[in-house]
Amino acid sequence: MRARIVELDASQARHFCIRLWHELTIAGRAIWADETLDPAAQLNALKWLNEIQHRVGGAHANTRPDALAHLLDLIISHCEQAPPLQFPVRVALDSALRATTGADATPDSK
Repeated sequence: MRARIVELDASQARHFCIRLWHELTIAGRAIWADETLDPAAQLNALKWLNEIQHRVGGAHANTRPDALAHLLDLIISHCEQAPPLQFPVRVALDSALRATTGADATPDSK
């Protein structure tokens, strides 16, 4: 998946960021509603999700060709701080890529 994201052209990259922002909002609702997480884990996950959303906004405004690669590195780092984020953020990334390219984002899991 990473290779497909970093290869997006400038217009697609901006669309991807906007869609990812939306998808991350949905991920936040999933974390908030997850009754298997204790309140401290939920709060930590929501804190790191908020940080990811800030980084998405920065990537959207960034014109550097490596902006999305840098964003993905930050997302990985932030998800390591809150493991409950890993699945919903992956779903958000897949959905945003699929919406941007019109293709399935997960067949090769890259």
